[in-house]
Amino acid sequence: MSASHPPAAPPQRFLSRIGARISGARVGRRGSPSGAARSLGGLVFLGLSALLGGCGEREGGMIELSGPTMGTYYSVKVVRPPPGLTREGLQQGVDGVLQGVNRQISTYDPESELSRFNRSSSTEWVEVSPGLLGVVAEGQRTSGLSEGAFDITVGPLVNLWGFGPDPRTDRVPADQAIEEARQRVGYQRLWGRAEPPALRKERADLYLDLSALGEGYGADRVAEYLIGRGATDFMVAVAGAIRVQGHNAKGSPWAIAIEEPTPGKRAVQRIIQITGEGLSTSGDYRNYFEQDGKRYSHEIDPRTGRPVEHRLASVTVVSASAMRADALATALMVLGEERGVALAEAQGLAALFIVRTAEGFREQNTRAFGRYLAQ
Repeated sequence: MSASHPPAAPPQRFLSRIGARISGARVGRRGSPSGAARSLGGLVFLGLSALLGGCGEREGGMIELSGPTMGTYYSVKVVRPPPGLTREGLQQGVDGVLQGVNRQISTYDPESELSRFNRSSSTEWVEVSPGLLGVVAEGQRTSGLSEGAFDITVGPLVNLWGFGPDPRTDRVPADQAIEEARQRVGYQRLWGRAEPPALRKERADLYLDLSALGEGYGADRVAEYLIGRGATDFMVAVAGAIRVQGHNAKGSPWAIAIEEPTPGKRAVQRIIQITGEGLSTSGDYRNYFEQDGKRYSHEIDPRTGRPVEHRLASVTVVSASAMRADALATALMVLGEERGVALAEAQGLAALFIVRTAEGFREQNTRAFGRYLAQ
């Protein structure tokens, strides 16, 4: 790519140059609190006695931590920690990693790297960190895969509907305002290059929202930190995004409960076991508002500018990284129960769809997800 002219090719070319390198390194959505409400508690880690409160060393050499991040919570559980890894040191290290994630991709922090890029009126190349470029690359890859159902430039619409960092209004925007915001949305209007890492806008008012990847990115970054410290058996959860490695205290794969997607209720829909993978759930049942008896979810379709209107209540995706699972779950949720399932099957994704029916919830899973149901 030239530094003086934006490339003529769509984001697939962007990804062909840097996608493999970045995803392979798992440099990891949601560095902004806007994403915290998307799937808050969408996944419940079984056997974790205090997900939101307390931390300490447990019997049998287990260290458990939890705390606030990205406007939501994180939880870390390390089994059989390596020599020299203490609770105090782990707490400091994990907090440092997550603070770094916020400084990169938060839309709530006006001085974050992403916020500075969003404020920039330049349509020339703007150098960015490899970490930020990695999250953008994953977002662009998912945008191309879903033909725009997932779009990291959706920020103007997210803010307009009251689900971003702007003050929440809980009312349906005017049609004209929606159409004006849509003019600023389009993943094809964003380019990236690998050397040196940089991003470029086609429009000066392009606004990126990486909240659909931030939780997963944070979980992956903490997992990388733990591996670097010698940990081999751990679970990391950043709200609805989870990354696990090795086994739990009983020597079994980590047990994860997928939540029943009912507003105002906390119940388990299904339990699966995973190890060495990332997992994320996206749903419409936690973050929404109601007007004139109709519910409007934060799950906004970038192509229409409006919240989705279909029967799909939640999607859970298992993938190699939590960030990738995070993005894919959002994309499939926007696509709905028919097109989402078709895309997931075509791509060989491990996905579980929970659909509302007159009789209750109906599950539909891809073939790749079947192995988790057979446990």
